[in-house]
Amino acid sequence: MGTSKRKVNGKSERGAALFIAIFALLLVSAVAMGMMGMAGTESALNSNYKSAAQAFYDAKAGVEEGRGRLWTGHPNALGGFVTAPGTTMGPGEVRYILNPAGGETVNPTDMSAGNAYADRQYSAEWGVNPPASAQTIGSIATQAGIGGPLYKWVRITPKTELSSGMDVNGDGVLDSANPLYYDGTQQMLSSEVPASDPASQVFEVTALAVIPGGSQRMVQYTVAPTILGLTFPSALTFDGPAPAYSAPSSNPSGMNGNDRSGSNQLAGCTVPVQPAKSAIGVVTTGDISTAVSGIPANRLNNYQGAGGAPSVEDVTGLLPQNEQSVADLQKLVQNITKVANTVVAGPANGLTAAETGSATNPQITVVNGDLTLSGNGTGYGILVVTGTLTFSGGWGWRGVVLVVGQGNMQESGGGNNEFDGAVLVAKTLDAAGNPLATLGTPTLNWNGGGGNGVFYDSCWINNATAGLTYKVLSFREISQ
Repeated sequence: MGTSKRKVNGKSERGAALFIAIFALLLVSAVAMGMMGMAGTESALNSNYKSAAQAFYDAKAGVEEGRGRLWTGHPNALGGFVTAPGTTMGPGEVRYILNPAGGETVNPTDMSAGNAYADRQYSAEWGVNPPASAQTIGSIATQAGIGGPLYKWVRITPKTELSSGMDVNGDGVLDSANPLYYDGTQQMLSSEVPASDPASQVFEVTALAVIPGGSQRMVQYTVAPTILGLTFPSALTFDGPAPAYSAPSSNPSGMNGNDRSGSNQLAGCTVPVQPAKSAIGVVTTGDISTAVSGIPANRLNNYQGAGGAPSVEDVTGLLPQNEQSVADLQKLVQNITKVANTVVAGPANGLTAAETGSATNPQITVVNGDLTLSGNGTGYGILVVTGTLTFSGGWGWRGVVLVVGQGNMQESGGGNNEFDGAVLVAKTLDAAGNPLATLGTPTLNWNGGGGNGVFYDSCWINNATAGLTYKVLSFREISQ
């Protein structure tokens, strides 16, 4: 009897073991299936994230192309395609950079339902669809058969209160007629920019990217030119005590602080005519007689501008902050160097045509050391020389000349060219190139004469900064 009972219990245990084995197998299978599902989900999430991230960075590449090509120094600069120097892009104007793949058409102004690349976000900013007549230009994203980022278009528009949804002047109305300008510290309506404010137009640069698989992203920059704050109280400014000035002796040569008094006018300039400046500005009352003593007695009437002839005044209270001390001027030179088209190691004997620029493509050139320009030529833009600047023959400049460092400018020859814009001479360095404790004596020795002179011109000063890069004021991603 005992043996039979033990056999029954053995069979029972064998059945339990089978049940446990089957249950364990089912549990393992369920866990394995769950892990497979999680792996699939993870892969899908990773794929979606990768696709979305690629579209985001492709769109960002688009706004970077737009921002970069606004700079006149870019090898594929948009230039007059957006705005000519000194002009404003008006509300309602829009420019597109198109980047189609091979064989496809990209038309952001086509609002039909089947157009995957339609610019439907435009109406959210402007209240209307983009004009079918909008000008377009090709992208430079694809070069020599190498595919670039997959953005489809980049849009450039002027920024207004309405387009940005931002009441800048706090009057309770979103203005749609006046573009916004930026002066380095704040944005303001174009109609409210003070005549003496070095403000520049603000643009919105928007890009749409669409990649295979359907992921798409849209991003937008608000951009404006870098502001250097270049304002001048006189045609020629001696920024330092006891200036050493030896004036030209010829009858037609002289200085003039009346805006646009020179013989070379910038076509299409929209900058308001500025109040009269001094022909020569000094930084102490006692330096007025010092500067006047360097002018031949029979040429005093050739120095026209504020205060009568000879127009030589103490302009200390009119100097902007960045021109008031050694540290301020050194920082100004550093800031200009950061955005310069070209930095030349001196001593340099001449500049290339690319370094002297043109009226429509002004350059920012910094020479660390001495620079000698001989023969005949005209430069456009901003020229900074930290050593001695020597002009001879028929050289002239349209824009801004800063001789800041050794503060020594030498001019000789009898050419009939001239300097239209402003010239500033300041000694901030000793002979070894070390910063001085205080501003030293600036020097301008002008031999010969001819028709050379310095003529204050707000148009050429403004045009000189057209070669600055564009900085990003804000960035956002636009929901699709």
